[in-house]
Amino acid sequence: MAEGLLWLCRWLTDGAAMWLWGSSLFVLALLPAALRQDFWQQQAIWNRRAARALLLATLSALPLHSAILGDGWADSWQAASLLAVVRDSGIGHAWCWQLLAALALWLVTSRAGHRHTLPATAGLSALLLASLTLSGHAAMQQGWPGLLHQGNDWLHLLSAAAWLGALPLVLQLLRQPPAALHAALPGILRRFSTTGHAVVLVVFATGLGNLYLINGSLLPDTLSAYAMLLDLKLLLVAGMTVLALYNRYHLVPRMPQGLPCLKRAICLQIALCLLALALLAVLGTLDPHQAG
Repeated sequence: MAEGLLWLCRWLTDGAAMWLWGSSLFVLALLPAALRQDFWQQQAIWNRRAARALLLATLSALPLHSAILGDGWADSWQAASLLAVVRDSGIGHAWCWQLLAALALWLVTSRAGHRHTLPATAGLSALLLASLTLSGHAAMQQGWPGLLHQGNDWLHLLSAAAWLGALPLVLQLLRQPPAALHAALPGILRRFSTTGHAVVLVVFATGLGNLYLINGSLLPDTLSAYAMLLDLKLLLVAGMTVLALYNRYHLVPRMPQGLPCLKRAICLQIALCLLALALLAVLGTLDPHQAG
């Protein structure tokens, strides 16, 4: 039960952090400067919800870790047990940094009208993604190999979130584009699709790097539960990539006739992304070398 709830917390944390990073980067990098602030203001309610979910999931994770590492639910609320996890474990140290970043994001998104909210959200969400590499497989190695693994894992998260976290905003622009963005919309879609090529390449390269750093090869143990779930996750990512290529080279050039199909394709990409994040939440808690 505790492990299942921890997977849910990890899924919420990963999803909310990716949304905040990907959406803020999309607005900063691809929207005209004169329109960024107004458009970001329109996303304020979703940003606040994501930040609240992130903070709640982070706060809930500590007692769940305490229950799993200790003697069950009794240790989930004992102050001494919680303090021991925070003080004496790598998970606890990483949790402290995640909590600080989550609190900062909650405070920043609560001040939606401030002109520095957009860059602050981008910076803090990038730091929160960095804090996720302080525990799990990326933190199992010491010295330079460990730093290399954490840096590669951070780049993997940043690139994946830059692609996947922006998809809901792209869908919103297609469904209800603000009047001020009507003329700029085709150019925004082309730039998003073009930069997406580089981002997806980074996602695959760093993903293969993580696989090698964890297993010592690019061929994981096919008998482990980790390997089977990883294979399923790779299939989902491959499906999202095929859809992205179909969107870019078949549907976008056929706008506006291809608009209904493009909306459906992006909805499918978002659904596959949520499934991939669910698998990621489970994968982070499994031993890659333990046979299933």
